[in-house]
Amino acid sequence: MSNIIEENRAVQSSFYQNPTERIFENGSFERIPEVLNRFKPQTIVVVCGGKFFRASPYFGKLQQMLAPYRVIFPQAISKNPTQTFIQEELDRLRDNAFDLIVAIGGGSVLDISKILALLPKQPKIDLEPLIEGRYESLRDPVPLIALPTTSGTGSEVTPYVSLETNEKKKITLGHPFFYPRVAIIDPELTHSMPAYVTASTGFDALSQAIESFWSVRATPFSQTHALRALELIVPNLKKAFLDPTHSIARWSMSLGSCEAGLGIAQTKTTAVHSVSYPITAHFSVVHGHACALTLAAFIRFNAPVVGEKGHPMLRIFGVSDYESMAREIEKMMDDVGLEKSLSKLGIDESGMELILREGFRPDRIKNNPRFVDVDDLRQILKSLI
Repeated sequence: MSNIIEENRAVQSSFYQNPTERIFENGSFERIPEVLNRFKPQTIVVVCGGKFFRASPYFGKLQQMLAPYRVIFPQAISKNPTQTFIQEELDRLRDNAFDLIVAIGGGSVLDISKILALLPKQPKIDLEPLIEGRYESLRDPVPLIALPTTSGTGSEVTPYVSLETNEKKKITLGHPFFYPRVAIIDPELTHSMPAYVTASTGFDALSQAIESFWSVRATPFSQTHALRALELIVPNLKKAFLDPTHSIARWSMSLGSCEAGLGIAQTKTTAVHSVSYPITAHFSVVHGHACALTLAAFIRFNAPVVGEKGHPMLRIFGVSDYESMAREIEKMMDDVGLEKSLSKLGIDESGMELILREGFRPDRIKNNPRFVDVDDLRQILKSLI
């Protein structure tokens, strides 16, 4: 196992791809009309959440911007969208012709929009083949313009879609067609995030950056994104949590989240994210919080394999060893009010066994720098009870 990182780097060191155009600046929300005009759409589907954005002043501004176009609003998108909900939306929109999607919201909003963008070019979209990894019948999507309102998922620059299946399993689909055409990243859109959302999405981005850095699929290019994400997130997450309108902290978290997304777009995530999925699906722990729960433990677990290659991460955390880095992660969780105990989140010994059964996603576990077996994971989970 000691040579696996070097072997994968040798194979992938020349590979880099990200086709999403990125517009990043405070106030870039105002550039929506300019971007729309490039595509000359007739009918636009606007996907957003059901609460915060619609209640904000931005919603009224968006409606004014869209006045020249025919606009369709699907149902409001909730957290952790299910296979059934997404399929119902696909079926409902099937007979509506549209040629562009604007998605404004958190990761769930952006993810669903990526699937909806496939609809105009195919006679029917059935999620079941996609869940099984069969993408051969897909045709090019219509353009998707993605505007994140959280700083955590990086979905605006990734080819991934997360959803919950009918079997109550949280999974991630991946295909180049899922890349948005344009990402408009306006940090000011994140100022209204509640404190817990700031904390949980921030830890999602933090976890993505660390996992991308140590993934066996990492390259010098992807690690540049991962380290830049850490440089931005580590000193600013607590600031954004304590002061929602701290402009520099929000700007840094938004850019850090995007950088982490650019990293995992190349490498995918690793064991931390794999284990997080059943924690979210079965125990309603928000995704970023679920990642935070095992992040410090996996830093300790992976340390012997990551070794000197991870020293750039240690420097960003201001420490000299992985145990200290893990403790810094635990302190950051305390600083932003994230519970660290599984039992206090309603996860007992039987729940732990459920996580063990469903937490071994082959496409994520195999990316981990150190081999993980069931006994390894059991010991990690026991240390968190």
